[in-house]
Amino acid sequence: MKAFIQTHNDGEFYNVNAFIAYEGFKHFGFEIEKFHDVNHIEDTNPEHILVGGIGNVRKRLEMINIPRKTTEIDYPVELQHYLKRTIWKSTLEDVLQEKRFPVFIKPETETKKFPGKVFKTELDFVGLLNTDKPTSVLCSELISFKAEFRCFIRYQEILDIRHYKGDWNKTLDLEIVKAAIADFKSQPRAYALDFGVDENNATILVEVNDGHSLGSYGISATNYAKFLSARWSELTDTIDYLNF
Repeated sequence: MKAFIQTHNDGEFYNVNAFIAYEGFKHFGFEIEKFHDVNHIEDTNPEHILVGGIGNVRKRLEMINIPRKTTEIDYPVELQHYLKRTIWKSTLEDVLQEKRFPVFIKPETETKKFPGKVFKTELDFVGLLNTDKPTSVLCSELISFKAEFRCFIRYQEILDIRHYKGDWNKTLDLEIVKAAIADFKSQPRAYALDFGVDENNATILVEVNDGHSLGSYGISATNYAKFLSARWSELTDTIDYLNF
């Protein structure tokens, strides 16, 4: 088996995620091949995993004729009641016109256009508007999260949980996490549930992230390789050789 792992043009790994993936796949005996430009990969075997930024992963799937949805998972219908806030679709242009600030906004389809963030004033829209082609976005009412956690889910089981923001003294309610996993009937083989804890210690879903190009957030190299392998094999309809 082979894993293509993204680097800078000097051959150094693209980021810490690429290095962790390298360590994990190397541990499991994968042949490692570094790449800087995904367009230069001539191998078309869909079983060979690609590790890189979301743009490169999408491009690779396109190159090997693997269709994928134009939108991400974000806020699944089955998990609406875990959000505890209103989520709606709009466009950047409409949000600006309505001046409904502050509001959290993330791109719905053009995920590389800008990272999700809180828009507080008109100045936050500078450089993002396109009058010829409105940008579809997902909007969310704000919740004051005091801590946030990423739950790595693989084959409907918790693989690892990582605190990534806020108060270390806050505790995640694992029963709510497990309930969300059980309710998420359309879940992929590998994904992340991001949960936050508010000032009242309530555990609330932040969002759901696909596992095809997700950061490692400090999980072990072997778990990271298993996680990426599970999602890649599902996307390409191939065998997951790390399914154990």
